[in-house]
Amino acid sequence: MVDIHQVWPYFVMMLATFAFAWLPLFRRADLIGPQLDKRTDTLDGLRGFLAMSVFATHVIVHYDYLLTGVWKPSSAQFYNTAGVVSVCVFFMLTGFLFWNKLLKADGRPGWKDLYIGRVFRLGPMYVVAVLVMIGVVAYRTGFQWRVPPLQAIASALAWLALGIVPPPPTINGYTGTGTILAGVTWTLFFEWLFYFSLPLLAFFVRRRRHLMFTASVVVLCLLTILAATWGGGFEPGVKPRPILLLAVLAELILMLASGMFVASLLHAGFGARLQLHKPQWAAVALACIVLVFAAMLSTRSIGMLQLLALCPLTGAFFFIVCSGNRLFGVLSLAPARRLSNMSYSIYLSQGLAMVAVFAIPDVKAYALSGTVPFWIVNIGCGLVLCLSALATYLYVEEPGIRMGKRIVQRLGSKRAPLGAVPSPT
Repeated sequence: MVDIHQVWPYFVMMLATFAFAWLPLFRRADLIGPQLDKRTDTLDGLRGFLAMSVFATHVIVHYDYLLTGVWKPSSAQFYNTAGVVSVCVFFMLTGFLFWNKLLKADGRPGWKDLYIGRVFRLGPMYVVAVLVMIGVVAYRTGFQWRVPPLQAIASALAWLALGIVPPPPTINGYTGTGTILAGVTWTLFFEWLFYFSLPLLAFFVRRRRHLMFTASVVVLCLLTILAATWGGGFEPGVKPRPILLLAVLAELILMLASGMFVASLLHAGFGARLQLHKPQWAAVALACIVLVFAAMLSTRSIGMLQLLALCPLTGAFFFIVCSGNRLFGVLSLAPARRLSNMSYSIYLSQGLAMVAVFAIPDVKAYALSGTVPFWIVNIGCGLVLCLSALATYLYVEEPGIRMGKRIVQRLGSKRAPLGAVPSPT
């Protein structure tokens, strides 16, 4: 029997992948040339840890899925929390990076460049991952039509729409379609909504009201969460009250708005005044993450305390890191940067890696035979994931970015695409 509540394997997996990325093979993932923003280059060492934390979370979810056939959060709260915190920081990164671009451009960036950059930054790897997923679906459905052909083709095309529209749950009637990619594509839909909202939000930058606007959104979201969870939060196995869906929406907006607020604070000079780059602030940043875990692990249910603590504490951690704090030098190490450069491929490919490894009957049987074998297999799966991510980063992501740049240049753009800086999604 596998004990999925053990915490030590998480840290072993992080150390193993970190050491693996130190090998000379992964030097090809190093960025070439100067960084675009030295003040926030610490972000280039953060994404890899986030992506691998999401993978560790889905390892546990995948175990339950193998036993029950249902893809849902597990009872292993530590891993659930690690996944939630990582997704939270990913959304903050998105809000921060693009709000920062608007601030630098005084609310008037090259919109054409931005959207072309996003399509060619996110699109190629997404399409490759979905095409492989469709191939797996075709194999598992015996290469036969389980639904009318036009319906199956329409479902596949919806999945291939780069996440701009929510994809249908199944292709060709196969109920496990989304689990092949570990269900990670849902975040892209919310990212696209954010990107499409930027021309409207730029109004507050042009009017020099960006700090007041982002602070107001953060406060409004916190008040909404407070009101929506006043009568109780989410209980395991209990259908949530409709009002709690408002709290979820407010939390998602709060994640993006927190990143935007951090960008506005840095733009206004608060990070430099507080000297957050100094080593002692690294301890504060890590303490914030510990407090988030303490709040989330204090109870099985997710209520007011957990939802109110998540973004403010994680946002404080994020603010310190964005101010140039390297967390005692860890974020400046080469393996951290390499994993971060490959993080989008890691994020999208994690489900495919688990499908490939557990498709081997003897490996699957060994993994399910006990806790240590389970983690030996899944740490190995994590290393396989890193190797495949290196390949797709070099031969799918980077060529896509270069193609986007060439298209922008051919269209006569005067600015480089905002999507040129690698990001998690």
